Amino acid sequence: LRADEAVAPQSAPAGTELTQPQRGLHVLLVEDNPANQLMAQTLLKKLGCTFDLAENGIDALKAVENTRYDLVLMDCMMPDMGGYEATRRLRAREAGGTRRLPVIALTANALSSDGERCRAAGMDDYVSKPYSLEQLKSAIDRLMQNERKLVAWA
Repeated sequence: LRADEAVAPQSAPAGTELTQPQRGLHVLLVEDNPANQLMAQTLLKKLGCTFDLAENGIDALKAVENTRYDLVLMDCMMPDMGGYEATRRLRAREAGGTRRLPVIALTANALSSDGERCRAAGMDDYVSKPYSLEQLKSAIDRLMQNERKLVAWA
C-alpha cells in the first residue's frame, strides 16, 4: 500500500472491552438438565471457554481431582449430590492446602436468601436461571478479576 492508500486502524466499538478474561478458560459445567446443559455449553463456546460436563456433584468432585479447571459452574439442585453439598466438600478438600477453585452457582431461584445460601456453601457468585450471555460473562469476569488480584498478591 502507498501511504495515501493506508487504511486507518479501526477502534473497538464503544463499550467493547479489548480483553476477554473468560476466553481460554477451562470450565467444569455441573448440570443435570439436558436443556440447561445445552444452553450453558452454547454460551461457554461463545465466550471462548473449553469445558467438561458433570451431571451431579459426585461426578464433579471426581472431575476436579483429575483435571485442573479455572472455574466451576455448579447447578444447585441435582440428584445424587447437589451443588451445595459438592461445593462444601470441595472447600473442605481445599482446606488441606490445595488451590481454591472459583465456583459460580447456577440457581433457579432469584431470591437474596438463595444468594446467601450459595455463599454459605462456599460458592463465590451465582447467576439465576435462565441467564443471558452477558450475565454469565459478568459473573465470570468478576471472579477472574479477583483471581488475578489474588495471584498478584501471592
